[in-house]
Amino acid sequence: MRVGFFIIALVIVACSGPKEAVQIANTPVSPDWVERRPISSMYYIGIGVAQKVPGTDFRSVAKSNAFSDLASEIKVNVNANSLLYTLEREYKFEQEFRETIRTGTDLSLEDFEPVDQWEGPDVYWVYYRLNKADWARQQAEKKEAATSLALDFLAKAESSEKLGAFSSSVDYYLRGLQALEEFWGEQNQATYRGNTIYVDNTLFSGVKSMLNGVSIAIDETPVLNFSNKYTSSGDIQVTAGRTGQPLESLPLKYVFQGKYGRVRGAMATNIDGRITVPIIDAEKAVSGNALEVSIDTESLYEAFSGDEFMRELTKSLNGKEMTFPIVYEPPTIFIQSSEKNLGGRMSGKPIESAMIESLVRKDVDLTEDRSQADLIIKIDADTKKTGEAQGFSTVRLEMQTEVTNARTGESEYKIYKDDIKGVDLTFEKAGVKAYRNLTKNIESELMRKLTNDLF
Repeated sequence: MRVGFFIIALVIVACSGPKEAVQIANTPVSPDWVERRPISSMYYIGIGVAQKVPGTDFRSVAKSNAFSDLASEIKVNVNANSLLYTLEREYKFEQEFRETIRTGTDLSLEDFEPVDQWEGPDVYWVYYRLNKADWARQQAEKKEAATSLALDFLAKAESSEKLGAFSSSVDYYLRGLQALEEFWGEQNQATYRGNTIYVDNTLFSGVKSMLNGVSIAIDETPVLNFSNKYTSSGDIQVTAGRTGQPLESLPLKYVFQGKYGRVRGAMATNIDGRITVPIIDAEKAVSGNALEVSIDTESLYEAFSGDEFMRELTKSLNGKEMTFPIVYEPPTIFIQSSEKNLGGRMSGKPIESAMIESLVRKDVDLTEDRSQADLIIKIDADTKKTGEAQGFSTVRLEMQTEVTNARTGESEYKIYKDDIKGVDLTFEKAGVKAYRNLTKNIESELMRKLTNDLF
C-alpha cells in the first residue's frame, strides 16, 4: 500500500515538473535597474513605470513619470539672495509654489537620453538619463541669455518710468521678471551701469516702488445737495509721488455705494494724469459713504494672467488705494401748514409736528426763514363729516401736501390723501382721531415716499 502511494507521488511530480519549468522559462527577467535604482555621479537618473491597462497609452505615461523622476533629482537650493527667498520670507509664498518653481523644467528637459526599457506581463518600465555636465552648461547658457533679456527690460522700464509712462514701465519690469522666472531660486547677479545688482530682485523692487509711489488725490470733496440734484463727480489727479509728474494711461477702478448696490467703474488717466468719476444715484442714507479709487492691477497685469508663476507673483504687487468721503447735505426746509378740524382752527398742528419729528431724524435742516429754504412744504388739511351710526360719528381727513422749489417756485412733489378716517362719540373728537391715525403712521403714509423722492 505504501509502495503504491509512493509510485503515484512520483508520477505526479514527474508530470508537473516540466510545466513549471516552462512557466519559469517564459517569464521575462527584470533588469537590475528595475530592482535597484542606479546611482551615478555623471548622470541624473529618471525611472518611470506604468501599469499596462488596456486602452491606455502606458508607454507615454511611463515616459512622463521618468521625466518627472529625473527632474526631481535636479536639486535646486533656494539662495538667500534670490527672489524666491524674498517672496517666501516676506510674502509667505506657499511651499507648493516653491516646489513648482524648482521643478518647473521637467517637461522642457533637453538632451536626456533613453537607456533601457523593460516590459513585464502587467507593467512597463523605462530608464532615461541626463548628463550632469551638459545640463549645467545648458542652464548656464540659458541663464546668461535670460539675464541679458531681463537687463534689457530693466533699462526700458526705467526709461519709461522717467517719461511718466506708468503702464509701460510696469509691463517692462514684469517682463524682465518673467524672463528670469526659471531662475528665481538662484542668485542672479549682473553688472548694470557700473554696479553689481541682483537682477530679479532689482526688477521686483522697481515695480513695487512704482506702485507704492503713486499719488492719488482729489481736487474737491464730492458734495451731494439740493442745488446739484444730489449728483456730483470726483476729479482725480494721479502723479508720481517723488516727481509730481502726471501719470498717463494708468488704469484705475472706483467704487461707491449707490441706491441699488455698489457702483463700480474703470477708466484710464488722460495725458494730464486725470480722470473724472461720475457720482450719480449715490446712497445718501449710508453714513460715511465714500469714493474708493485704486490702481486697476487686474488690467495692469492682464498680459501675464496665462503664466501661473507670474500670476502668483503679481498677487503680492498690490496697487495704491485711496478713499475720499462723499458728503451729503440734506435740504433746508420751510414748512407752511394749515390744519383744520371740520373747517375750524385746531389747538395745534399735529401733521406739521409729526413731519418735523421725522425730518429731524433724517438730519434735515429746518428753518423758519422762508428765504433760507431749499424746499417749501405746504400742508392743507381738514376733516369732513361722513356719517353717524349707533351713536358714533365718522369723519374723513383730506390732506394735500405740495413741495416746491424755494428758488424757482416750481412744484417738485405732490401727494393727496382722503382715506384717513376717524370714529368717536362726536364729530369733533372723530376729527382729532383721524389726525391721530395719520400721524401715528406718518412714515408709511407720507414721509417715506416724500423723502425717497426728494432727498
